Amino acid sequence: MATGALSSWGWRGAIAVALAALFGGGCSSDGASGDGGCASLSDSCLSDQKICLVASDGSASCQPCQLGSYATAAGNCAPIGDNVLSHTFPDNTTASGAEILGMCRSWTVHNPEPMWINAVELEQHEASHHSNWTFVPDSEYDGPDGIWKCADRNYSQLSAALAGGVLYAQSTQANHEVQKFPAGAAIRLPAHVRIISDIHTLNTTKNSITGHSTISLYSMPAQAVKTKLVPFHLTYDELTILPQSTSRFTGECELESEYQQQTQKPFDLSVYYLLPHTHALGTRMFVEAMGGVMEGQTLIDVTGFNGEARGRAYDPPIDLTGATGLRFGCEFTNPRAEEVNWGFDDQEMCEVLGFAATPLAFESRVSEAVPAGSDAGVATFTGGCSTIAFVWDHNK
Repeated sequence: MATGALSSWGWRGAIAVALAALFGGGCSSDGASGDGGCASLSDSCLSDQKICLVASDGSASCQPCQLGSYATAAGNCAPIGDNVLSHTFPDNTTASGAEILGMCRSWTVHNPEPMWINAVELEQHEASHHSNWTFVPDSEYDGPDGIWKCADRNYSQLSAALAGGVLYAQSTQANHEVQKFPAGAAIRLPAHVRIISDIHTLNTTKNSITGHSTISLYSMPAQAVKTKLVPFHLTYDELTILPQSTSRFTGECELESEYQQQTQKPFDLSVYYLLPHTHALGTRMFVEAMGGVMEGQTLIDVTGFNGEARGRAYDPPIDLTGATGLRFGCEFTNPRAEEVNWGFDDQEMCEVLGFAATPLAFESRVSEAVPAGSDAGVATFTGGCSTIAFVWDHNK
């Protein structure tokens, strides 16, 4: 069911306020309250959208924030916002050991005016492995809301992104995740919008799972928007993960020439949010600045796969003025006797969704895995990076 835009926090805000007070003694990421091990644990907690708390016995652990709140860099849970619109989708069932692909879900928002979205919150209990959320005019992919076969309406994520835009992507297997931008930064949803996502469930348990997803949009007044965000996507599409070994795939994506060609200006990108994506064999995912005075600066570097929310917001944003592009990659440890490639189920992926203040939306893709030797026993691969970019229209 849908919950209309609220003039006050309602139940979500009440929970968030209570939790903010409860967690006020949580550890800060700089270790200022680092008793019980939080000084060394806070950063890893934040990478999973959690905060560090000290129990009565003095032990420290990472704990998630509740609905309506998010983990801040200061080490506490804070309310996401005070103007929320939520929608719960129908129940979905995935049998034991099954994987569901090729299904979609939609929500026609019926918003008479554009909305500026500062945060997206997803809660799911349907064994959702991953989901990508787009928005389109409500004249596109028409039909009843709910769950339907993507092929019945010829839905594709690329076509939807071009017709409207990208809203959110779910971390692998995450049950609760918040995509929260800094104050004043937002994505624009046009009036009369329809939100669509693919459905990709994977049930590795011994029992059937029935559950649903709820998505919540936290909006802000147009006059409060200071930064209009644009999506970008990095993906390594040709993976040849060697058996019984660790392999690293690195792509170097030069972007300055594309920027100069389309805008007559140098490369211009301030990163506000990054979401890394691998499957269970992923042991590392990284993005860094490439070229110029920014060469080698790390944007994100996460290790291990844990089924937690791995989306990371940057406040202040990372200004890449002086760089020429982005370098990204993944490491995988494959214990199997056979090679693992790009794909669903027990295969792998290596990609990043980002939101930035920049004039161009772009997708950079590596479609080859060229052996590049070995680094301390890790087999390395690389490949040429191709980029499709276009000037983003915030008024479409």
